[in-house]
Amino acid sequence: MNFIEQYKIDTYICDDMIQYYKKNTEYKAKGVSLGSKDSTDVYFYTGTTNENLNNFFKQLNNCLKQYVSKYNITNNLRIHMCNNIQHYEISKGYPGLHYERDKEVSTRQLVYMLYLNTVTDKGGTEFPFQNITTSAVKGNLVIWPADFTHPHRGIISDTQEKYIATGWIKIA
Repeated sequence: MNFIEQYKIDTYICDDMIQYYKKNTEYKAKGVSLGSKDSTDVYFYTGTTNENLNNFFKQLNNCLKQYVSKYNITNNLRIHMCNNIQHYEISKGYPGLHYERDKEVSTRQLVYMLYLNTVTDKGGTEFPFQNITTSAVKGNLVIWPADFTHPHRGIISDTQEKYIATGWIKIA
């Protein structure tokens, strides 16, 4: 059991999120991390009035219910308020091995990542401890534990750009 699960999100939601990213200027900034991440990010928030983002959150919640049920998770979980859409230009990415929980964000239990576009030349995500690499296919949603057991890294494409939406599920 590797605790890495994949689900499908409607692809029109992916298109809507890329358009939200492209039009947004208020929440757009250079991606921040302690590692080798090279992206431009747009933040989006739970409780938004944006109908397209709310459609995403509804589908994400349905996938989370399936994940929680499969693994019999009894903690009361909720999606973290701040989420982000990340754009990686050609030959850019997050190749450094990292995981999502540390002392600053110790309530993170799970991570989600939604591929917003298909990348046919690499572009996936590698989980070396689990010997799993997910493919960057539009509409694929991946959920996994946030802790040190699941370090991961982006696989950079030298020919295509990549968009993802990502965020965390924490103890409520």
